[in-house]
Amino acid sequence: MDKDELKQHKEQFISLLKSTSIPDVDLIIEDLDHMGFFTSPASMKNHLCYEGGLMIHSLNVYEAAIKIRDAFKTVRPDVFDKISDESIIVAALLHDLCKAGLYFRKKGAQYEFGQAEYGSDYGRLPIGHGEKSVVMLLRLGLDLRDDEICAIRWHMGAWSVASGDAEERGSFRKAQELYPLVTLIQLADTAAAQILERKYETINS
Repeated sequence: MDKDELKQHKEQFISLLKSTSIPDVDLIIEDLDHMGFFTSPASMKNHLCYEGGLMIHSLNVYEAAIKIRDAFKTVRPDVFDKISDESIIVAALLHDLCKAGLYFRKKGAQYEFGQAEYGSDYGRLPIGHGEKSVVMLLRLGLDLRDDEICAIRWHMGAWSVASGDAEERGSFRKAQELYPLVTLIQLADTAAAQILERKYETINS
């Protein structure tokens, strides 16, 4: 992806964030820039593992969430009336904030030998995935709603529930029960990573 395309994606991302009522949103965007959010890959060797991949993945999650909502809203308006457009923007665009600056380019890594081009550095706050994004957002000063917190925390779905941890399993199920946004973002994240961002050579394999 060339620089012009990345610039367009960044402008779209910023425009969406600025459409919300987030206080001091310009400062938040500056913080994202300084953290390397707009240049980080989305993964080490899987979906969108290239510069800017994290930003593009976040936009894909947003687009998928909107399409899923629109597809089912006429069937269950009682469910989707509880989900605000702003919460979809916040949860979709910022669910993977913990990946900003997480990956670094490894020297000499070669795809043909099955090596990941990127390595990872979990820094000084190795507390998990979704929960780390929530903590980072709160530290940036975002006043997240309860449904946004839960949607970001549990966007990996059952994959983020520790095996054998009944309390954590109960928390995940309760979050799904209370907030439809949790399931919407989970579905959108999966659709983005496994369908929209799937490598072409893996289709039908």
